[in-house]
Amino acid sequence: MLAASRRENVNDRVAALEIAGLSAAIVDEEAYTMESACTLLPNPGERTLAMVDIDAATTTLHVLQEGRTVYTREQGFGGHQLIEEVQRHYGVDRDEALRQVIEGNLPDSYATEILEPFKEALAQQIGRALQFFHSTGTFDRVDRGVLAGGAAGIRGIDALVEERLGITTGVANPFTRMSPSSEIGSAALNRDAPAMMIAAGLALRGFD
Repeated sequence: MLAASRRENVNDRVAALEIAGLSAAIVDEEAYTMESACTLLPNPGERTLAMVDIDAATTTLHVLQEGRTVYTREQGFGGHQLIEEVQRHYGVDRDEALRQVIEGNLPDSYATEILEPFKEALAQQIGRALQFFHSTGTFDRVDRGVLAGGAAGIRGIDALVEERLGITTGVANPFTRMSPSSEIGSAALNRDAPAMMIAAGLALRGFD
């Protein structure tokens, strides 16, 4: 796989490290970082795994064949759509909309009028990405789907994707085989775990 990035994207990240008093030794590529993180999941070497990273602005499909990345596709759909719809529907600013979604502090109508349509749209995006993957003709199926990223923590999203696409689907948790420090709240860790896949993959990166 050939990967390229705009120089300013790299410079922005290096600058953020410098503000924190750190210096960058390696800049990694997200697909390889996700590949590393997948080794922390149960059955990491199974035949064909569809890892779906649902970011704020994008949804990226990473297909791994026996633990190695064989396909990636990014689509312009993410958690922003949910937050923006909450803003529009309830007339609140972005920070308030995000807080209400995280805390679950929304009217009963939220589930049927906003959340369910978002989940359906997300399942369609994932299905479309898988169709592009199958159209390559390299593989005719995937054995399991795993959802990562902030929106993967939405209750029931994995069950809906499994039902719509007919693929056994779960939510990523890179910490299931770790023993967290007692100083780390287990509830918060489990809530944020799907969004920590990239961070976990970066932490596994060597410097050789």
